[in-house]
Amino acid sequence: MQALSRAERRATCFHEAGHAVVFALGGVAVTRVAVAPEGATEWRTPSSNGRTCSDLWGLCVKAELVLPRQLLRWLMSEGALSPDGSGYAKVLESPEGQALVEALGPRQRRDIRAQMAGLLAGPLAERIFRGEAAQATVEAGPGDGAKARALAALLGDPAEFAHAARLAEVALREPARWAQVGALAAALEAAGHVEAGIRGFLPAADPAWPPAPVGGGG
Repeated sequence: MQALSRAERRATCFHEAGHAVVFALGGVAVTRVAVAPEGATEWRTPSSNGRTCSDLWGLCVKAELVLPRQLLRWLMSEGALSPDGSGYAKVLESPEGQALVEALGPRQRRDIRAQMAGLLAGPLAERIFRGEAAQATVEAGPGDGAKARALAALLGDPAEFAHAARLAEVALREPARWAQVGALAAALEAAGHVEAGIRGFLPAADPAWPPAPVGGGG
């Protein structure tokens, strides 16, 4: 990895702050954000569930997606329960998997949508900060966009991915919300991590957000 420049580090701070703010808006608990020091050529930091992050310049630690036990058991039996969500697409390849997805209730579907929006908010916030077009793309490998698109498979509607990206961008561009992103990014840039007191930087959860697409399944 190339040495982390000051400009790249600052953009990474906005990336992680964007994740945190939109996750919190959707009711996904965020416990910590961290960024590598300027000039770093490698970086290791605690992630979640005892894992260590070593291939990124920044990290947003948030609550894991909670799925119904039946669906979790099926994913495990099919060898499809992978950390990056790449196995979710297998759900729709069998009648049993499709039935489990169709049994998801409105609250479970909203929770999945909130995870998608929070994942996409990181790269979107970074693009907004850089003054670039805010277009969510799927990065190669286990990137944020790829994880969000994998989650979209659980909702069974191709429109869900683009819908989550639109919701995340609209939320980030709301002036008060963008101010929260900027304040958290500044604190992260100064300290290298924000854990104690992080809730003071984040919005209250909105139980009605994110809404389903018009005509969607809840």
